[in-house]
This record gives sequence, structure tokens and C-alpha cells, in this order.
Amino acid sequence: MKKISMLAELVLGATFVFGGINGLLIPFGLEAIIPVNPQSRFAMVLSQTDYIFVVQKVVELAAGICLLTKRFRFAALLALTPVVICIVIYHVFDDVANLHIGVMVLLCYLLALGNHAHQLKQIWIDRA
Repeated sequence: MKKISMLAELVLGATFVFGGINGLLIPFGLEAIIPVNPQSRFAMVLSQTDYIFVVQKVVELAAGICLLTKRFRFAALLALTPVVICIVIYHVFDDVANLHIGVMVLLCYLLALGNHAHQLKQIWIDRA
């Protein structure tokens, strides 16, 4: 299970490094490698709001780098929690055709988090 969890961390790291770089190209006036879904009004508006979009992409990039370099992995996963939740919700409600992307991100996230069960236990149980 530990090897599967480590693989999931690497896949998540690569995904979020690419997604962070891809998203940060837009505010700099460059063409994104994979463009924002033009069918989604929400995605189009979000990509045009620099104060939210840039912060999200910087978090994705920083957390992805942490996962790839195997430093601060648990903190990176915690930072990615709201991003992963938003990705899943976006695909459930606005981009159902690509729901498989949201499911795969969620699956990799949960598998990666499984390697940090002891730390999660400390947060949830030991604080009570």
C-alpha cells in the first residue's frame, strides 16, 4: 500500500505542477497549453479573475513541487484539500463530460492521504 500511496503522490504532484504552470500562463497573457473549457461559463470567469485564479494556481504549483520533491508532503496534501474538493464539485455540476478527471484526482488524493493516516489521526483524534 505504501508504494501505491507514493505513486499517487507522484501522479498528484505532476498533475498539479502542470496544472499550476498551465494556469499561471493565462494571467501573463500567454496561451495555456490546455485551454480553459470554453463551454463552462464558470471556468471562463474564474480564469479571468486574477486574485482567485492566481492564488489557486500558486498553491497547486507549490504543493505539486512539494509532492514531487517528497518534502512537506502532508502539508502539501492538506493545502490541496480545498482544491481537490473544488475540482470534484466542478466536474459533478459543470463539466460532467469530464467527470473521470475529477474522480481520478480524488482517487489519487485519497490514496496519497492514506500514507499519512498517523498524522491524520493526530489531527482528528488527539485534539478531541
